[in-house]
Amino acid sequence: MPAHEKLNGLQFQYDTPDLGESKPVHRIIAMHGANQMGTMLWDSKQIRNIGTTPGQERRGVATGMWNEGHRLAAENAKIPAPKHSADRTAAGDDWAKAVGGKLPRRRR
Repeated sequence: MPAHEKLNGLQFQYDTPDLGESKPVHRIIAMHGANQMGTMLWDSKQIRNIGTTPGQERRGVATGMWNEGHRLAAENAKIPAPKHSADRTAAGDDWAKAVGGKLPRRRR
């Protein structure tokens, strides 16, 4: 099934939560109706955290957030494009390879 069919009805919310840091942190929340499906948090250097709600793995939610982050960055110079972190789980490493982009050597 193509990714766009998996994401039917998925909406993205973007914000910059105040984490008390000097540089902004960016967040995308994936929603399906009133249900939160996943979140991605990143800064100018790398993705800090990306995850989906249990049971939503391998359904295109993380890829949708990655793509939305890149779309937002292309439209707004103040939003950096998400970049892969060196701190990745085995599943995160597989996902990072699947979506593409520069992969720093994995530390985890």
